[in-house]
Amino acid sequence: MIITKTKFINYTKCPRYINKDKPLDIVTYDDYKKEENNANYQDIMDNLGVKTLDERHLETMLPYYNEVEKMAAYEAKKHFKGKFNFSKKTYKQTKFSCQIGNINYLCYVDVYNEDKEINIIEAKSTTTTKFLKDGIFEKKNNIYYPKEISDKLLDRLNDAGHYIYDLAVQRYIIEKTNPKKKVNYYLAVLNSNYIFDGTYKNGKPDYKEINGESLINLINVNDITEKMQKQVDEDRKLLEKYLFKYLNKNVPDDYYCDNALVKSCLCLNTSLKILNEKNSITNFLDSSRGFKKGSHTYTVIDLIKKGYKKIVDVPDEYLNREKNKIQKQTIIQNKPYINKEKIIQGLKLIKYPIYHLDFETFPCPLPRFKGEKPYTQSVFQFSLHIQNEEGKLDKIKDHYGYLAKDNNDHRLELIKEMCDHIKDGTVLVYNDSFEKTRLLELSNIFPEYKDKLLNIRNNVFDLLNLVKSNTKLYEKLNFSKEEAKMFNYYHPNMCGSFSIKKVLPVLSNLTYENMEIGNGVEALLTYANFQKMDQKTYKNKYNELIEYCCQDTYAMYCVLEGLRNIVVKR
Repeated sequence: MIITKTKFINYTKCPRYINKDKPLDIVTYDDYKKEENNANYQDIMDNLGVKTLDERHLETMLPYYNEVEKMAAYEAKKHFKGKFNFSKKTYKQTKFSCQIGNINYLCYVDVYNEDKEINIIEAKSTTTTKFLKDGIFEKKNNIYYPKEISDKLLDRLNDAGHYIYDLAVQRYIIEKTNPKKKVNYYLAVLNSNYIFDGTYKNGKPDYKEINGESLINLINVNDITEKMQKQVDEDRKLLEKYLFKYLNKNVPDDYYCDNALVKSCLCLNTSLKILNEKNSITNFLDSSRGFKKGSHTYTVIDLIKKGYKKIVDVPDEYLNREKNKIQKQTIIQNKPYINKEKIIQGLKLIKYPIYHLDFETFPCPLPRFKGEKPYTQSVFQFSLHIQNEEGKLDKIKDHYGYLAKDNNDHRLELIKEMCDHIKDGTVLVYNDSFEKTRLLELSNIFPEYKDKLLNIRNNVFDLLNLVKSNTKLYEKLNFSKEEAKMFNYYHPNMCGSFSIKKVLPVLSNLTYENMEIGNGVEALLTYANFQKMDQKTYKNKYNELIEYCCQDTYAMYCVLEGLRNIVVKR
C-alpha cells in the first residue's frame, strides 16, 4: 500500500477521506502530480473564494500554478549552486519513499538542489502575507528565516502553519531514507510586495527583479519542520489506526473530526451533514467564538454532541450573545427583526443621484498588468445604475457599464467610462471595503485620474450599513454602543448570512436563479477563459457577464427600496 504526502495530510485531517480517495498499490508520477495539483489549486481557489473545485476551475488555474513552480526554480538558482532537478517536460521530479510496516510513504520534490548540502524547495501558490504578518520572520540575504517558532507556525490549521506542515511531512519521508548529506527545507511563495512594472517579453510578463524585490521569496523552515517531526510521527500512527479502523468501512455519523468546522476539512459536508440544513446550529452568528453556560464555554461541536442540531434546539441559557437570541426568536416567530429607527436615520445619509456601483475582478496569482501585485483584484468590469429619485429606476435604461473585451489591459478604458458617468451624489455599494480598495489601487496606478477616483471613493456609502449596521456610524447618529453594534434587519431566511444573495430574496422578488452566470466566481472564470472560446460562445458569454453584473447593481436598488418600504411606507 502506498501513501502519498497528499494522502497523508488528507487522511489525518479527516478519516472519511480514506474512502473518498483510497490508497493504491501502484502510484505513477502522473497520479502523484494530479494529487499535488489538486492540493495546490485548492490554495489558489481559497484566494479566489471558491469552496469547491471542478475540472473547469483546475484547467483555468493550471497555467498560473505551473508558472509559480517554474519561477520558484529560477529563484532557487539565484541562491544555490550545484545540480538542480525540477519539473519540466523532459525531467521527472526527484522522488523519495520509505517503508514503515506494510506502508510505503511517497513524495516528490518540486525543486531539488544538491551541492555540499541538499536543498528541498517546495513551491506554493500563496503569498508571503500569511508568514510575515506577525513579524516572526526576518530577511537575510533575500531569504526569510524565523526569529522564533510560534505556536501559530506549528499549528497545521493555521494560515501559515498548514503550508509548513506540508513540508514537515515531506521532511519526515525524506529523513527516513537516511540521506548522506544535510538537508535544508524551503518554501517558495509569491512575494506580496512585488509590484509588476508592466514589462513584457514575447507578449508575456517579464517578472524580473524590481527594486530588490523578486516575484518569489524563499522561506527557510528547517527549525520549524524539525520541531514538527514528533507530531508528524504521531499523525502517522493515527493514520495507520484510521486505515485499520475505517478503510472500506463507514465512519459513524456521530463522529466529528477536529476539523469538522474548518474550511480545510475535505469532507465537511459529509462529516457535518447539518451544514446543509436550513438554520442549523452552524448558522449562529459569531459561532466560532463559542457559547457559554455558567462558567463553562462550549463549541458548536460540543453542542452538536449534546444533541442540538438546529438554532431553535439550543436552550437560551447557552446563548450569551443577544444577536443569537434574536436569531432564534425570528425563527420561532417566523418574522424578521427590524430596527426601524436605525434604518430611517441611515437612509437620511443617502443623497440623490444614487450611483449603484459594482466591480468584477480577477485575483490572478501572478500580476498581469503594470502596478499589480500577486492576487491583486484586477478590475475587468463595472456595472452602474443611476437613480435620480426615490423609488424610480429602470433596470435597462438607467444602466451603464464596461466589460473588457479580452484578457489584455483595458483598465484605463474602464476608468474613463466610469468617471464620465459618476458625478457628485452617493455611490452606493454593498460591503464597501472591496470597492474602496479597488478605487484606491486604481488611483495610485493611474495618477491622471487620481482626483476623480478618490472623489468617487469619498462619496461611497455602504448599503450593508443599513442591514447589518456599522457601530461607529450609528454611534455618531447618537445611538448607544449596544444598539449601534446590533444588526438593523434580520430575517430567518438569511440563515446567518448578510450577503446580498441572502438579503435580496427577503426584501424583493428579484432572484439570481436560472441565470447562466450567477456568482462572482463564475464571472471571473468566464472572463479568464475568453481567449479559449469560439466566436459564438464568446459573444454569448460576454452578454451573460453584462447581464450578471447588471443584476448585481439592480439588486442593490431592490434592497434599498425593500428597506425603505419596510420603515417608511408601511
